[in-house]
Amino acid sequence: MKALVVDDSRVMRQIVIRTLRQAGYDWVEVVQAENGKEGFDQVRKENPDIVLSDWNMPEASGYEMLQNLRGSGIDVPFGFVTSEGSEEMREKAAAAGALFLIAKPFTPEAFAAALAPVLGGDGGSAAEASIVQGEVKFEVNPLPSNLAIRNLLSDLLNRDVELSDGRPLPVGGKPGSLVGLYVDDHLKSKAVVVFDFALAAHAGASIGLLPPGASEAAIEDKELPDNLAVNSREVLNIMASLFNVEGAAHLKLYASYVPGEVLRPDVADWATRTGSRLDLVVEVARYGKGGLSIVTF
Repeated sequence: MKALVVDDSRVMRQIVIRTLRQAGYDWVEVVQAENGKEGFDQVRKENPDIVLSDWNMPEASGYEMLQNLRGSGIDVPFGFVTSEGSEEMREKAAAAGALFLIAKPFTPEAFAAALAPVLGGDGGSAAEASIVQGEVKFEVNPLPSNLAIRNLLSDLLNRDVELSDGRPLPVGGKPGSLVGLYVDDHLKSKAVVVFDFALAAHAGASIGLLPPGASEAAIEDKELPDNLAVNSREVLNIMASLFNVEGAAHLKLYASYVPGEVLRPDVADWATRTGSRLDLVVEVARYGKGGLSIVTF
């Protein structure tokens, strides 16, 4: 069987493919496209068994690609894997003929539940339950475990990752830090994640399949290139899944600040507060070490 993954971000295509493998579909052949126009052409050329597409893309969006496919009489099973998952978008996707919409940050369990009817396998009731938010029991989202952090980063970066105790990271100054702000479904700020400059560079290079020299050069120049900044922001986006445990509010990445970018005063305050926080040193095999701080409130 064959799956077509369509996303204008190469990093996100790799993350989707990796999650597909983790969901148990490592036997599925995967082809790729960078936008809806190329995706339409790939469907006609490759005849995939399913299409997994982002929504917003240049040239042609995923929604436009789906419309063009259906208008051409091509009824290939189609699902969206995208950063937005509003009820309006889900209704629009279903009306156009999409089988499902998986919102980022996604999990192997969500993939298994959505893909089982098309590709076979057992999504399982646990996977289905993971898509539905239950009753919120925690006022403050629990901090993730070291094991959960290590496993997620290892999977994302495709490298062995080791964690050790660290110190609270400063924000601002030079060369600066990468900061992510996470909110719940009511847009209430609930968590902050901070990568020091070194970790932002190492994560951006490794997830982008760039050699260690790419992060070493950025650290030496004290400037994070655009490609490493985009890649490391994707890591922040996927890290939202660390907070989404049973009984806690569902969080998503709301804003991110690259090194050198001015932080909102409240974000800077949250990033440096004491209390529910975790400070670690992260070592990415072949790349190097950097600092990580996680704060929930």
